[in-house]
Amino acid sequence: MEILLYDFFITLFSEYTYPFVFFFIFVLSIIPILTPPTWIVVVSAYSLDNQLNPFLLSMVGATAAVIGRLILLQLSTIGRKAINDHRKSSLEKLRKYLEKTRYGYLFGTFLFAIAPLPSNMLFISYGLMNAKSIGIVVGFWIGRFVAYMIMIHLSIYFVDYFKKILNSDIQSLLIIDIIGIIMTLFMLLIDWNILFSERKLVFIKPKRFFS
Repeated sequence: MEILLYDFFITLFSEYTYPFVFFFIFVLSIIPILTPPTWIVVVSAYSLDNQLNPFLLSMVGATAAVIGRLILLQLSTIGRKAINDHRKSSLEKLRKYLEKTRYGYLFGTFLFAIAPLPSNMLFISYGLMNAKSIGIVVGFWIGRFVAYMIMIHLSIYFVDYFKKILNSDIQSLLIIDIIGIIMTLFMLLIDWNILFSERKLVFIKPKRFFS
């Protein structure tokens, strides 16, 4: 069944306010799967009222996205109870490596935030790793802010193209989420202990994944 996202957002933003956009992006950022890209929210808002300040709009959106993703990260830590000690040890190795690498979390999170990549799965991975770093917050906020600014200004020149994207169907959302899930599983199944110590790419068998 086709979801007319553009018409859906037109209705929602008929009486647009910054607090509403903040709340909407915040909610989308908490949901782990099957959500449209959050840049659609700011682009839709600006297309309905081009008198809005793109800088402020991007700031509001980036702040809402960071808060929502951090909550998703925290909720994802619950999943650590389901994985076995071998998997936890491997993830601990990756976490310690990122912590020792200067700006590792910052640059990695920034790239996910600014690129068309499913950041929901990134934060779920961070939750399973029990990652804690200010670099995650800073990198994601800057990346999202820049991404929103770019998408707003691109939408001015490619209105018809963006309308087609906003009118995309559920299959597009499924493809994006499937890519995110595959990326997460790939990261989780790598034996990081062996990769860092022996420089060999070895995968932990799924049957050795859970407790």
